[in-house]
Amino acid sequence: MREREPGAAVDGAAPGDDADHTISEIIAEFSEVFAFARTRWAWYAEEVHPDLKGVGMMVLQTILRKGPITATELTQMLDMDKAVVSRQVSKLRQLGLIDAEPSAEDRRVTRLSVSPEATHTLDDIRSRIDHAYQQQFAGWSEGELEGLRAALHRFNGTAHGAERPEWPLHRCGKSGASPSGDTDAEAADGADAADAASRQG
Repeated sequence: MREREPGAAVDGAAPGDDADHTISEIIAEFSEVFAFARTRWAWYAEEVHPDLKGVGMMVLQTILRKGPITATELTQMLDMDKAVVSRQVSKLRQLGLIDAEPSAEDRRVTRLSVSPEATHTLDDIRSRIDHAYQQQFAGWSEGELEGLRAALHRFNGTAHGAERPEWPLHRCGKSGASPSGDTDAEAADGADAADAASRQG
């Protein structure tokens, strides 16, 4: 079957059906991007520490970019559940990936920052991520790159401030460990992190 050209009408489609079809194709493409990103995120997390999960990597990267930062600021920035962030911060401290120091302005407040060794590892990973994207975009014209940037910027602009759907949340599986070996808390953390990432764009 010949592949439909972008923007071409679907035979027999009613007005508006073609746009719905195109949006469905865009969703499918995003799904592939997200699946690959999750896989690569897990690889990089394991490079930082064998016990680090993807959600912990997200928290660690945010502390690297925005630190020194309080746990409350981190929760607001990631738009994640406070308990999720608290568990991840405790895990990161346990693994020696972040440092916690009293704030200079208020000694009762604790500020989080990435440890020097973890910073070095994350900088190296960031360089390799940049290189990987450079290779993926090899052969794209400047106009194509600018078109993609503009389209994604417009799309992401509509995502900010979006509210979480109110439909019931159904999670599969029994209590305890998931098939991947994660506990209920880790699985829930991953679900909340994925939701936060999608809403951040």
